[in-house]
Amino acid sequence: MIQITYIQIDNFGPFTEEMGNYREHKIQILLSEIFIFLQKQFNRYGGLVFSASKDNMIAVSNGISIKHHQLFINKLEKNFPITVSMGIGTGNTPLNAQIEASDVLIAKGSAQSSRKKVLAYNGHKLPIKNSVKVAHVDINFYTKLATDVNPFYKNYIDLNRGYLTLMESFQTIGVLCFFNGGDNFICVCPPSMEPDDLIPTMKLFEFKHKPWKLKAGVGVGDNILEAISKANICLKEIRENHNTKQLMVLN
Repeated sequence: MIQITYIQIDNFGPFTEEMGNYREHKIQILLSEIFIFLQKQFNRYGGLVFSASKDNMIAVSNGISIKHHQLFINKLEKNFPITVSMGIGTGNTPLNAQIEASDVLIAKGSAQSSRKKVLAYNGHKLPIKNSVKVAHVDINFYTKLATDVNPFYKNYIDLNRGYLTLMESFQTIGVLCFFNGGDNFICVCPPSMEPDDLIPTMKLFEFKHKPWKLKAGVGVGDNILEAISKANICLKEIRENHNTKQLMVLN
């Protein structure tokens, strides 16, 4: 089982309208500061937040209690002119847990309404304390193949095409995939998944986005931060061995 938290900024659209027409830069600053604040709160207890669509975020929250979620919501209200609501979901896969987290929050009312500071969950015994499995995927020799060769915006478009391929294909095996800057993707995997289950999606990516090739380090830990640290160790070893391996695992 894995625990996912869906974070939604309350009534965000109407709130931004009240900021006036000279607002877009202020919105970007506000979204960045909220993300940093929440990242620090979840990190403190072994969780990790992905910015997703910025006003809607997803956190891997194994081991983080309902009490601590409520604390995060209350602390944010004291530091910002806006509030957030959260839905907590659990499931055998990250995808299913995310669906439940979304469903329980959606059931509490519209994102653009008077409802705010909601903490929704389905009556499960929380927190889930199972181990977390993560794959850190990146593109071989990306700097030489793209960064040092092409205009940035072309690379930006190509990366987003590749990102969509990974998201859509990994979703079929219950994996949530997030772009993590550079040429890096963090993939939150079902605890029971075999690492080799990643290979078909990686091969599909390589077929659709030539000449790019992928490698992946897979880590398992008590929380997502520990799992990613192990995945990073694997990825570093693959690089140091000149990418002769495509996949390495550290449990």
